Amino acid sequence: MNDKVELSWLLQQIAALQSDTEYLKEGFTHLAQMSVGGKTAPYEPEDVAGKAKAEALRDIVRGRETTNQQLLRLYEKMYDDCVQPNRRQADAAFHAELAKHLREVEAAEI
Repeated sequence: MNDKVELSWLLQQIAALQSDTEYLKEGFTHLAQMSVGGKTAPYEPEDVAGKAKAEALRDIVRGRETTNQQLLRLYEKMYDDCVQPNRRQADAAFHAELAKHLREVEAAEI
């Protein structure tokens, strides 16, 4: 890849990451097939397999939510980077107009 990253390519990569949930589905399928209980009744405090299953599900969801939060921060940063130049131009135009107005007021007072 060259040194200049195309925005369309970057957005495609982000979209691919965002929509890639196959590993989640596979993880949930494997966990659903995992037996619980064993020598104890399912979901009793002694059910080590059930506890492990619940923790694995928790970790999968946590990991995906961390990814989603990072994607949101990236989108926010990209939005800010796109909007900032327009804001700077608007601020510069506003300050120029304000300075012109102040000069006119000062000239009128003299």
